[in-house]
Amino acid sequence: MADFIKATIWQKTGVDKLSKFLDLASQRHKLITANLANTTTPGYAAKDIDFKAEMKKALGSGPVLAMKATNPGHIPNSGPNNKVKILKHGPESDDDLNGVDIDREVTNLAVNQMRYSIGSRILQRKVQFLKKAIRGS
Repeated sequence: MADFIKATIWQKTGVDKLSKFLDLASQRHKLITANLANTTTPGYAAKDIDFKAEMKKALGSGPVLAMKATNPGHIPNSGPNNKVKILKHGPESDDDLNGVDIDREVTNLAVNQMRYSIGSRILQRKVQFLKKAIRGS
């Protein structure tokens, strides 16, 4: 029954794709905020992901985002365990303290926040639509 619901409701409405989108945006947010927190750390290499490439990879062959259960009650990942490729940016010159460019990080944070906000709004509307369909109103 769960496979039927997944195939007919989640996949056809795009909820599974939006879930992957939000997972990637959340992971990128953590990387960017870690970069900002390490702005003054000598030798720190800024980390990021290629959002578009990772999204294409995630959508191309089903659920491929790496998941980590932090609680025994969590549902385990049923898909392949492909990890997201983390890109590192080291210092650009010998004069740089580290690989963090504050302007780049703040811009990336703003773009990522917009992506997450839009994705969550679309997901919310899809769930509201499904609720209406179930109620028959």
